[in-house]
Amino acid sequence: MIRGGPHPAPGSRWGLAMQKEHAAVTAGEPEDGQLPDTNDARDQLLKEMKRAKGARFNASKRLERRDRRRTNVVAYASASVIVLTLLPTFFATPELLTKLLALATIAMSLIILAYSLLQGQANDPVKADQFHRCATEINELRRHLRAKIAVKPDELEKISKEYDSILRRYSINHDEEDYELYQQQHPDEFEDLTVRKKRVWIPSRFLSAIVFLVVTAAAIILSLAYSGALGWIRREL
Repeated sequence: MIRGGPHPAPGSRWGLAMQKEHAAVTAGEPEDGQLPDTNDARDQLLKEMKRAKGARFNASKRLERRDRRRTNVVAYASASVIVLTLLPTFFATPELLTKLLALATIAMSLIILAYSLLQGQANDPVKADQFHRCATEINELRRHLRAKIAVKPDELEKISKEYDSILRRYSINHDEEDYELYQQQHPDEFEDLTVRKKRVWIPSRFLSAIVFLVVTAAAIILSLAYSGALGWIRREL
């Protein structure tokens, strides 16, 4: 169910392992404490839960950042449109500069429209909240399992089913980049050294470049307009 990370299958892998160990118990194995296979299954489940909650915390933060960036783009572009629209009204601008202002206004209006549609369609704040709540519930269940010194097969199977239930309840998957970021954050858990050096490319970083370009373009146009306004003032004086 989790793309880019552990892929738990409800009622399959853990169920078979627990049935085998339960059969061993009923066949005369010690009932107190943990069986060796149960220890391995417990450690594996703890590892999967840790990676799942880590990736989903990363997904929540990524979506929050993306929503803020898109909001910033819309805000900067909206302010630029207002300023550029009012410049020809208050200052005498050359014809070429007036056309440039009109072109910049249209371009920024399209940016506002596009990013507003993307922001509404993505619904990032809601998804970020779901990822955060999912990760929090997984972390709570993981702490509960870690606190148990001895876990019997039926108890481990119950916890595994609760884990699967949490994943089903939040039916959204984190992206590959979220799990890759987790790998970079916890390189000691992965033997492949290339994972530690791999740079995670986050597409939402492109938004920062858009913001920079919008602000830079607006600053250049405002500078040209300001220069033209100063020349007009000198001529009038």
